[in-house]
Amino acid sequence: MLSLQFNLRNPFSDRWDCIKTWAGVTPFKNKFWEAQLDKTSDIIGFHIRLTFRQDHAGLFLTLSLLGYEITFNFYDNRHWNHEEKRWMIYSEDKGLH
Repeated sequence: MLSLQFNLRNPFSDRWDCIKTWAGVTPFKNKFWEAQLDKTSDIIGFHIRLTFRQDHAGLFLTLSLLGYEITFNFYDNRHWNHEEKRWMIYSEDKGLH
């Protein structure tokens, strides 16, 4: 995982509210996207995270400015099998493998 984050928050505020969310599919197999707009107590901030070989791996990006925040997530919908070092395989008739 690669992660870089910085934020400056108003310490006297506990403001948080989801304004709007969007989500959809992509032309890539098992890949989806989500975006969200929030009211927050952040004055300024950003967070970028890139993950591999874990549940819902992908790119996560957040930008905050003057109490508003936009988040974008491009991710894989599968779960990672740590023991076998591959994506989980689910079978309809046998359950979880």
